[in-house]
This record gives sequence, C-alpha cells and structure tokens, in this order.
Amino acid sequence: MKFINLKSNKLINVIVLLVALLTVGAQAQIPGRHWEQYQNVADAGFSEQKLALVSEQFNNSQGSALMIVHKGNVVISHGDITRRYMVHSIRKAFMNALYGIYVNKSKLHLDATLQSMGIDDVNPLTSEEKKATIEDLISARSGVYLPSAYSPRGMEKNLPERGSHASGAFWYYNNWDFNVLLTIFEQQSGKEFSKVFAKEIAAPIGMEDFRQSDIFLRYEKERSMHPAYLFNMSTRDMARFGVLYLNNGKWKSKQVVPANWILKSTSIVSSDLGRFADREGFGYLWWVSKGIKGEPMYYTSGSGGHRIIVLPHSDLVVVHRANTYEGKNVNESEIKQLVERILDAKSGAGKKDAATIRLTPSYNLPKTIKLDRSTLEKYAGSYKHPFLGYFTVRNEKHKMFLETNVGVFKLFAIDTDTFFPEDLVTPMQFVPAPDEETKYTIKPIFSKDRQLQKAIMYY
Repeated sequence: MKFINLKSNKLINVIVLLVALLTVGAQAQIPGRHWEQYQNVADAGFSEQKLALVSEQFNNSQGSALMIVHKGNVVISHGDITRRYMVHSIRKAFMNALYGIYVNKSKLHLDATLQSMGIDDVNPLTSEEKKATIEDLISARSGVYLPSAYSPRGMEKNLPERGSHASGAFWYYNNWDFNVLLTIFEQQSGKEFSKVFAKEIAAPIGMEDFRQSDIFLRYEKERSMHPAYLFNMSTRDMARFGVLYLNNGKWKSKQVVPANWILKSTSIVSSDLGRFADREGFGYLWWVSKGIKGEPMYYTSGSGGHRIIVLPHSDLVVVHRANTYEGKNVNESEIKQLVERILDAKSGAGKKDAATIRLTPSYNLPKTIKLDRSTLEKYAGSYKHPFLGYFTVRNEKHKMFLETNVGVFKLFAIDTDTFFPEDLVTPMQFVPAPDEETKYTIKPIFSKDRQLQKAIMYY
C-alpha cells in the first residue's frame, strides 16, 4: 500500500475535520471519580448467559485482569484492576496522545525532519536517514534501521538493511522510531515527558492509581542514545484512557486530545504490515482493524496479552492484561475470540438509565510488618539475575526499593527475610550466601508448569 501523507493531503484533512465535528458532539458517558458498574447487565443491553462464556474463557486463560466498559460504566471486571502491570508497547499510544496535544499547540510539526531537529545516534545517521519526518516516525515508516533500547530479539534480528528503503516508503515496526519520539518531544517542547503525561493526561481524566514514577526511562547507551519510555499502569486507569479516545479526546467539558488527531491516528495509514499482516492496519502509533464480527475497531497492544481495545460503534472499551512479570501470556487469537464473545453478548441498546453501583475492587495483598534499619541495610546491594541482568536493592529513609531495568518498585516486608515488590507481588526471600561465588545472586524458583513462585536473594 502506498503511504498516504495525511498532513499534506487537503481532501483527507477536510474529511477528518468534518467527521470530527460530527462525532465530537455525540459524547460517550464519562466515568466519575470512581468507576460505576451496572447492577444488571441485561439493563445495559448484554446477555448474562453469553457474558458468562466471556468470564469462563478469561478465567481459564493466563489473563490477569479484564475490564469491559460500555457507555462509561463497567459491564464486568476480573482480576486486580488496581494493580500496575507493565504495559509494554501500549506506551506508544500514550505517546500518541501527547503528540496530538503538542502538534495542536504547534510545538511539534509532522513535517519536521531529523536533520532539522538535530537528531542523531551513537551509530551516526546518514543524510538520507535524516530526511525522515516526525510523521514517518509515528507511522513506523522512517527508513532508519538501527539498534534501539528495549528491542525484542526478533525485532532487531529482522531489521532491514540500512539504506534499503527511503523514509516514508516502507513500514517496519522498530523501537528506534518509537524511542526517538521521546527525545524529540522533550527537545521540542522543553518539558519532561513524565511530568507532561501526569499533568495533561492522567490528571484531567482522573487516573486513580497512576504516579509519575510509574514512567521509567530505560537506557542502553551502547546501542542508542535514545531511551525507551516504559509505563506501569493499572487496568482501570488504562480503561479511562480508552474511554478518552472513544470520546474523541473529550473528557467532560475539556478537550484533552484534539478530536481530529484521534481520527487521524486511528485511521489506516499502512496496510503493508509484513509479519503483522493479520492486524490489518497501522495508523499513528495505533493498530487499526477493519473489524471483528463486522465491527471496526482500533487498539493498542503490548507483548504477552496487554490490550486497550476501542469499538466505537458499540460504545465499548475492553482492557485485557496478563502478568508478564511472571511469564504469563495470552495470544492474539485468544484475545480475538474473547472480543468476539463480548460483541456476541451485546444483545441490544439497553435501558437509558440503567442502574449502577460503585465498583469496589478487592485488594489481596499480604499483611506487612516493619523491620529495623539494620535488618534492611544488610539486604542492600546489587544482585545478578541469571538472565535479567542486575537488580539493585536499596534502603532509603527506612523504606526498601528494588531497581530493575523495567522500573523501580517499593518492597514490603511480610517476614524478617521475605518481601514482596509492589505490583510485582512475587515474594523475594533474602538468604545468606553459602559461598562467595553465590553472594549477591538471584535464584528464581519456578513451579512445575514454569510459573515464577519466588526469588531467592543471596546476600
């Protein structure tokens, strides 16, 4: 498929603006400070029996949390929707929102080139590579094929040869494109990305669990000077983000993200997706599908089974999570079947004023205890994991923290030698090392089905 330059195509821009003006008036319902759940799913236009099949499939899978939102209220939810899991590639949709805001403010320009912005890397860019624009980056069509931070082995192994494609000519899903967007954003806006996201996205839409510290920059400077920006986020906060996009970027009376930007971003720019062909289309950092059961949808996807799925015609947002911290995984076909069952369960329009009750999530955290400072300090140090690199345990103001290459997590004591990391939850047990070679190493303990049960920390 030939790449369509949406910025320069006047006809498409006119259509985009007209559709945006028509759709922005028809607002979806917006969650309040706390989520509400339908008392009776039939009143919301769903079959209780068919939703039971959705619940059964989810409960029999390796999924960790699920939320189905219709007209701003929860239809059903499963798992701990307050727990902050790593979102993986869903981070790109969060970047999309800030680009929409700052393109609208004329702080970012889609036709700006890497050359004009002074962008380079540890592997210097060629003059041809520097012709790539911001629009090429957000469309995954930069033509720059370089190593990048936080790249899966398959992504880098299959990189096209440098110089094999001009900017804008070929789609390739490469973290180099996505990571450099952070550098450009901070350089051109003069602002720190995490602070802007907290102020301009999380706060206006009322995210309940998000903290600025849940955004973590991962540097791999020997590969690239551009860090990956990683997010940890709860299911219920991701659902708010999905509702924001469903509602054309408007939250109550505030236009948080421009409506025409969302329409552009969730329209197909590329359909020549290679090994991702089953996903059908890619817009601006969002995947775009022609439909499930005849219903068009757009979605953002994270490795292992993380999804925010928006189905505008049915006024639905579906958020699916998997505990990838513990190696759990739900594949593409399973999630597609789940969405098909959700759509099949939608039996009608529902009552206009269907009764709701406040959704009160359950917290299943173990009881914690306080330890004296000397006990905490003896556990501090840098520990080597057999395949995840180094983890650092530090004591700061009588609080313990675990620093990893995917974020920093607070540690809570449940015994004198056992802790659980916030959101990770998997227990960490500190044990005296039997010898010098074992000291400051980590031994993961797995169950028979290869599920992580705990980590032994030899100090």
